[in-house]
Parts: sequence; C-alpha cells; structure tokens
Amino acid sequence: MKRFTHLLCLCVFSSSVVDCSADENGYFMYANFWCAVYPGEQRQVEYLIDWYFNKEHTMRYNSTVGNWTGLTPAGSITASLFNEDKHDVLQRKVEKQLVCVNNFRLALNATEENIAEPSISLQLVETTSSREDTMLVCSAYDFYPKKIRITWHFNGQEVTSGVTSSEVLTNEDWTYQVHSYLEHTLSRHDTVTCVVEHASLKEPKIYDWDSSLCKSERSSLIGGVFALVFGGLSLSFGLLNYRRKSCDPRVSNAL
Repeated sequence: MKRFTHLLCLCVFSSSVVDCSADENGYFMYANFWCAVYPGEQRQVEYLIDWYFNKEHTMRYNSTVGNWTGLTPAGSITASLFNEDKHDVLQRKVEKQLVCVNNFRLALNATEENIAEPSISLQLVETTSSREDTMLVCSAYDFYPKKIRITWHFNGQEVTSGVTSSEVLTNEDWTYQVHSYLEHTLSRHDTVTCVVEHASLKEPKIYDWDSSLCKSERSSLIGGVFALVFGGLSLSFGLLNYRRKSCDPRVSNAL
C-alpha cells in the first residue's frame, strides 16, 4: 500500500524514439526514457532508459545503479560495450541532468495541479439471486490520474474471492470512475471494508459497511414492516368507516 501511495513516476518522454527506422534487415530499435521521483525523497531523481530491439526488451539503463543492465544475451553484450564507453557514461549523466533534474519540479507541479481525489460510495446492490449472498459495490468517481486500487477486507482480512471490477471508465471531463463488487455471505457480526488507494490520497481511505442486517434478517424485517403498515392501514380504514357511519343521521336514527 505504501509503495502505491507514495511512488510517483513522471514520464517525461514516454515512448520516446531513439531510432524509428528499420535497418536493411528489417529490424526495429527504439527506447523509452523515464524519470522516477519519490515524493519522500524528491532530491533523488532516477533516470531510466528501456531499450528495445525487434520488439524485445534487451537492456535497461538505471542512473541509481549507474550503468546498463542486459536483459537478453544480445542485450548483455551491448550493455557491456556501453558501460565501457566513457562517452556513453558521460552522455547518460548529462541526459539525467537535462531531462530529469532540471524539469522534474515543473512536471511534478503540473501533475499535482491536475490531480483529483476520488469520491467514494459504498452501497448495497439488490440482486434477483435466490442465494443468501449479499452484493456490495464500492464506486470511485471523478478521480485523476487513472491508476487506482480498490480492495475488500472481510473481518480484517483481504479477500479476492467473489470480487469483480469494472474497467476504469473515462468521464467527459478527463476524470475517471470505476466500480468494484463483492458478493459474500454476511452475518450480523461481520465487518466488511472497502479500501481505496490513489495518488491523490496521502494514505488509503477506508470505508466500512454496516452488516448488522444480513440478507435473511433484512428480508424478515422488511416483511414485518409491511405487515405492520398493512395492519395500520386496515385499522385506519376501519376507524374512518366507523366515524362516517356514526356521523350519518340515517344510521344514527336507525340505531
């Protein structure tokens, strides 16, 4: 949870292309450049390069490590050559300074200005199923950025069984919404919690559902309420009819 909440990745040049053209053999090379900034350690900016060859992720540069790491046999050979090249080592240091260090504050401010905290609702969903399971929906509305995590906890333990989620849907104002469903059998003393994690939140938000009324108990209560209301209405109609007859002179004279 902490990692999700506090990690902020700023993609300065997402899918930046090093070489978009294929060589004479038809192979294709490109690289993605990334800047990773941790809000708790904003002075530590990490510069990353993902290098692809013929659609295969062959190697990565990490400024924290200070060199290239090969991810395939061919990538390991190229990474070794790059690490021994003093010009490449210097170039990566300059790139980190120009791409990340000099610009991350501007990108961070722009991200924070456009961030939107989700509005959460937790409610019961009526189903036509004859099973005794109760279905709850935890909905997050109007949040930005897109990445969000919703988890369910049953009596203090995270559960995944019976959990389904919608796709993250786009609103017309560039914000998002998503809905997570939990279908579970509940008793009077069970505790159900929806936990929401998002970049706009300093810590996860927790929403508890009052399961003091399970499905069977709720049905019995509803039946009792209907019976009480019906009885009250019958009594009211009886009293009104009695008063009407009592006020009718013809009925009074007949009596």
